[in-house]
Amino acid sequence: MKVFKIYCLFLLLLLNIYSYTQEYWLRTPSPTGRILTRCIFVDSVFGWAAGDSGTIINTTNSGNNWGIQSSGINDYAIDDIFFLNRRLGWAVSNDYFFNGTFILKTTNGGLDWSTSRFPDTSVVIGAIYYTDSLHGYATGFSGKVFRTINAGINWSECFLDSAGCSLLYGFPKLRIDFLNASTGFLCGGQMDIQGITWRTTNAGLSWNVFCVTPEPLFDIKAINADKVIACGGDFEFGAMTSTNYNNSSNWIYDNIELFGVARDLAFRTPEELWLPLSFAQSFAVNLDSGSVNSRWYAIPAPDSTAPYAAQFVSPTLGFAFGSYGAIMKYNTAVIGLQPGSTIEEKFSLGQNYPNPFNPSTVISYTLAKPELVKITVYDMLGKQIKVLFEGNRPVGFNRAVFNAQGLASGVYIYKIEAGDFTDTKKMVLLK
Repeated sequence: MKVFKIYCLFLLLLLNIYSYTQEYWLRTPSPTGRILTRCIFVDSVFGWAAGDSGTIINTTNSGNNWGIQSSGINDYAIDDIFFLNRRLGWAVSNDYFFNGTFILKTTNGGLDWSTSRFPDTSVVIGAIYYTDSLHGYATGFSGKVFRTINAGINWSECFLDSAGCSLLYGFPKLRIDFLNASTGFLCGGQMDIQGITWRTTNAGLSWNVFCVTPEPLFDIKAINADKVIACGGDFEFGAMTSTNYNNSSNWIYDNIELFGVARDLAFRTPEELWLPLSFAQSFAVNLDSGSVNSRWYAIPAPDSTAPYAAQFVSPTLGFAFGSYGAIMKYNTAVIGLQPGSTIEEKFSLGQNYPNPFNPSTVISYTLAKPELVKITVYDMLGKQIKVLFEGNRPVGFNRAVFNAQGLASGVYIYKIEAGDFTDTKKMVLLK
């Protein structure tokens, strides 16, 4: 009977999350069940998203309908996709063991994709970007940066100046952005070691490197000539940003105190910034242009979706993409956030990560006000295993680490009690 009550409580929690999150993002029909991790819109009408197993989907009517395009790739993920206009686009995919990187190209909006191997089969290319139809850049997990000036017919390796980060300049590079034809930026790094940015001011001939954060960076945006912002994080310390002002060598690190890894930067307005937090099944939103030490709020994603990519085409049209082919449309008619407004902080209990886990996992929770908190772990029969934490915690995002060393594999329940707020979730220990 006790187990049945726990299951009922868990189902009720999911229903409550769904009703809350529909105010911000609305699920729309998707033609795929594959995870979608990249997106690109060239205007308010034409957009693409890509992800697992060669999946590329496309809209030609402002997201009212989405269809699958035939990429010619079936066994590998599309690691990145980029379009210069409605007609001309590129994507990259990798066979990590035998054939290296595949470069996909279309000249008709993705109706047809041609595929060629990247000339250097020893490298893994995970990001691609073109400033015009001839000049393009490619980089990835192998750490090298390549440049083409003839539409990808030939690629030459760029020079990486190691002075700013002498031992780590060759770390993976995960995203590319250019402010103009000459000035561009890369971001990347290695989990648990370093987050890094690179900058060029000579159209990619050479790149300066900066060690800026303790966690890897997954996206970077050149806002204007005086401001560049990057985002990333890891599952233990949560999401973070790093911001550069006035083209200086100083990048300002800001842990935003929210669980998850920020995988994309999506500005709805110059003030309102959204970050999809991937496995945390939520978004982070900031109403102060992502300024350092400003307030961030956690917004759960609909249907417990893990969001990985997002883009706003205009203040009234935005999309996000994630697990199981999820397409989410921003519901401005309901929420209508304005600069200077605030979002009410709510009590919530996050899903542990990783899950399944062995032997430790992170449990995150959010408090609407400072509160006495108790977190308890039970087995599926209701037997108390451990009081994980008991004490006062501040308003906002908090976390606790559960180490299951010595416990048997199985399903466990964790419960939070914070004032009048209580909630439970399941986690799976798999040894």
